[in-house]
Amino acid sequence: MANGILAPFLTGALGEYSRQEVENDKIISKIIDNVSNKVLNQEIPEEQAAIKKALMYKNQYEANYGPEVAGVLDAAGVFNNPTDTGVENSLIRFFGTNDYNLDNFKTKVETYKTNKPDDFDKIIGASFTDQRSTALDDRKNFVNNEFSNTPNIRDLIISDERKEMTGATGLLFGDRVDRKEAPAATLRLYEATQPDTSQLVSPLAIKSELGIEVPKEMEPFMTFDRFTKLSKQAYDRFDKDIKTQSIKRTINTNLGVEKPDPKLQKTNPDLYNKQKAAHEEFMNKPASERENIYREEHTKNYISQQIAEMVKRGVPGAANYQANQAAESIAQGALTRIQELQQYEKAVSSSRPFDPDSVQYNADEDIEAVKAEARRQLTSLGLNPEDYGI
Repeated sequence: MANGILAPFLTGALGEYSRQEVENDKIISKIIDNVSNKVLNQEIPEEQAAIKKALMYKNQYEANYGPEVAGVLDAAGVFNNPTDTGVENSLIRFFGTNDYNLDNFKTKVETYKTNKPDDFDKIIGASFTDQRSTALDDRKNFVNNEFSNTPNIRDLIISDERKEMTGATGLLFGDRVDRKEAPAATLRLYEATQPDTSQLVSPLAIKSELGIEVPKEMEPFMTFDRFTKLSKQAYDRFDKDIKTQSIKRTINTNLGVEKPDPKLQKTNPDLYNKQKAAHEEFMNKPASERENIYREEHTKNYISQQIAEMVKRGVPGAANYQANQAAESIAQGALTRIQELQQYEKAVSSSRPFDPDSVQYNADEDIEAVKAEARRQLTSLGLNPEDYGI
């Protein structure tokens, strides 16, 4: 009798649950489609176009001054803002003067290559356009491969509050995204696609090694010899303290991209999800590739830590070098954002022919806001924004 009374209720509840599941799957699918469309159909083509333009400038300098000069300038990031003004500002910053002479620089580079071929190869191997191309391919592969991995995608999208649900409630509703949560879920998934494009070899190290004049307080600090020495120390430390026989068997879980701190689930859920996604992406790579990635990351971290220690000890040039690295990052981020805004303005204008009733977009105000913030940050470092093209 009781079962007969409950049957319609249970049938209705199950029907509503199924309806909500279908609706939730639609929300998640839309989030995936939106992020995938933005990354694959907008940002990656824009980055491909930027790399293509950078290579166009590199080819021009190669035609005029030879592949050695073009390769060194590429490693120094000169073509990273591929416009006439961007390349010119980068050259001025690299040489420290408006009166640079590329013919004289060509002689320096060719002499250096003859005298130190191995060190020259290390400089050329730091090609910034190659790094950007690799980062672009990694991002494209992440979207194409991971976005079809349902468990991983849900883990990136679902909020920590949902994941922390327990009991029957957690079982039934712990992997859902409400409509009101969709914007935050979309941002979490989008941020998981962002690549690392930081430079390993600094332009200052290249300048010092090639004998280009740098401020006296920096000159004795980051020479290419010092960079090579720090890199060797990092590699030795990796082989001795990290890649030991006793932990080789655990390389799949302990090396590469570390697992996120569980405490972040409450204190910074977006960061936790981003780190978790990065760890899972890393775990899908072959063991040898994971080891190489970790070795390079260890090297970068080791060098940064050593520089920070030198700053504390008052090593001449260390603080200035550290500030310059921060400034380069600030300036490059601002210039990249300005380029994105300009491209967006162009895209809007081309998609909406002039019409008094249509909504147009002018990037000037947003660009000035980006410049103002970059100037503020550079000034706070005690540096002149104009020296960094801002």
